[in-house]
Amino acid sequence: MKRIFILILFIVSNISLNAQEDKTYQSIEEALINPDQVFSLELRGEEIIEIPRTIKKLKNLKYLSIENTQLTSLPKGIGKLKNLTSLDFRMNHIKSLPKSFGKLKKLKSINLTDSKITEFPESFGKLISLERILITITEFEKLPESIGKLKNLNYINISTSQLTNLPKSIGDLEKLEKLMLGGNKITVLPESIGNLTNLKILFLIDNQFTTLPTSIGKLTNLEELNISNNHFKDLLESIGKLTKLRVLDVGGNTLTNLPDYITTFKGLTTLNLGKNQLNVLPKSIGNLINLYSLNLYSNQLETLPESIGNLTRLEELYITNNKLSSLPESFGNMTNLKMLYADKNQLKSLPDSFVKLENLSSLKLSENQLTTLPESIGEMTRLGSIEVDNNQLTSLPKSIVNLKDLYRVQIAENHLKREEMQKLITLLPGCDWSFE
Repeated sequence: MKRIFILILFIVSNISLNAQEDKTYQSIEEALINPDQVFSLELRGEEIIEIPRTIKKLKNLKYLSIENTQLTSLPKGIGKLKNLTSLDFRMNHIKSLPKSFGKLKKLKSINLTDSKITEFPESFGKLISLERILITITEFEKLPESIGKLKNLNYINISTSQLTNLPKSIGDLEKLEKLMLGGNKITVLPESIGNLTNLKILFLIDNQFTTLPTSIGKLTNLEELNISNNHFKDLLESIGKLTKLRVLDVGGNTLTNLPDYITTFKGLTTLNLGKNQLNVLPKSIGNLINLYSLNLYSNQLETLPESIGNLTRLEELYITNNKLSSLPESFGNMTNLKMLYADKNQLKSLPDSFVKLENLSSLKLSENQLTTLPESIGEMTRLGSIEVDNNQLTSLPKSIVNLKDLYRVQIAENHLKREEMQKLITLLPGCDWSFE
């Protein structure tokens, strides 16, 4: 009987403990009533201007969120919260972290989004359990050399901040899988970046890069590389060794040609080459048979190779704002295409095969020189949106009335007669027609 009683008492105690761990306290005053029973604390509001030193009494605290306050600093006693695993300090005015911060040996995650912090103390390298760093929209300028000691880090996101470089020790983070550094002022990466052999995602968008270290080719597990909106004139040959790439974004640079190796990335599903200075695509572009999305927006392309028709899995194609006067006959082979943006070109006609794009749902052909649309456009029964404004159309094919899913047509700045406009409105009353 005594054993049963002890077992019941044990179960009840565990239930009580779990109940306490599930509770989140909303004020420091409430939390300090029974400090040993506080595991989660959330403090919010602009009326909060400081955290009392007595917070150190919450020795079992695991999760601490201090959000949208007027705090400019943290008490040294925060280092006493040795059971903390997660810290969320978003939307504050905190400029620095105390040295005692390094005593939080169990800390796994820290969020400093939209704060005033500029750097970490050197003691930051003592956070041996840290796995995740999120710092966005800040004045953050510098990572300490000691960051290389954080062997459990697998995610770093320091975006829209003021970083100008990375310490050499970044290469010691052997478990790092995601490194996101968009919107900073970085000009170079250290050669040690090549040591991050478990890295899967590398985002360097919106920085000031002109080149990458040759060691980038050692990141053989990399699946996503984004170097868009930088100052690359060409791409490093060692990028060709990244054979596991699924997503490659090099848009918004000044590339004039593509290295041959890009077309050997057989696993590539998304390729962004938009806003460069490309005037030709290699015939081998057709080798990228697993492409789902291809962006060629705002280049200098005058033609597309016939081999583009080999991209039979392609669902999104963006060729807006080029110098294309025609599309290849093979275009109709891309029967999985759902979105085609070909506006702001010099297209005078569409190939006969165009109507084979039976899955096309969104079509943009505005600001071209088209005089007609295919007579059998009515066979493209999944078309929902058509934009053909600013062309030279005098009529639309009669078969367009067969497009029962059509909900929008923009056809302003053409030469349609008023009678035809009225007839179209009558025949497709559920469609939003824009004639002006």
